[in-house]
Order: sequence, then C-alpha cells, then structure tokens
Amino acid sequence: MSTTTIPRPAIHSSFGDDSPRARRSDPITSHEAADTNDVSRSIGLVFRILTELGPLADHEIEVLGVASFTGQRLRTARAALVGKGLVESTGIYRMTRNNRRAVVWAVTK
Repeated sequence: MSTTTIPRPAIHSSFGDDSPRARRSDPITSHEAADTNDVSRSIGLVFRILTELGPLADHEIEVLGVASFTGQRLRTARAALVGKGLVESTGIYRMTRNNRRAVVWAVTK
C-alpha cells in the first residue's frame, strides 16, 4: 500500500495579523494551541490551492490540504479569505461523501 505525500508548500503571506487569540480566562492549553496555530500559513495555503487548482468545495480543499492543518482550520482560513473579498461562492454546489450539498469556492476575479 503506497501513500502519496503532499509536500508542505513554503508560503510567505501578507494576509496581515490573523493570529489566533485566547482569552485571558482561557485555560493554558488554549493559549498553547493559539501559540502553535499558524493562521497566516493556512490562509496562504487555501488561497494557493484555489488559485492553482480552481474552484473547490471545503471538503475538497481539506483532502488537498497539508496534514498539519485540521479541516476546521482550513475552513476558517477559507472563511477569512471570503471576508477579505479574495474568495467567493461560485453559486455551484457539490455533494459531500455524506450526500450533503457543499458550496464551491473560487478566487475572486
């Protein structure tokens, strides 16, 4: 059984300060998680995937994403790109493996 490893791209992003935050009242584990979460890199990765491969749904981006990012981190990164006006819905839907509709996203033209 062979596995395909997707190389971790070197992404130098200028997406601003999207640093994860933890509240002062949060437990130390939340602060540790925030310190290790590379938000800017995940946003750059999602933008690069959509730029190079074209329109994709979140579950498709997750399959292509680097293993060090969770599906939630990649969806949050995509949402940040939508908020910045860099990515938009295509108005097209694709079915997930659970037979649910998923929005297809594309880089804004």
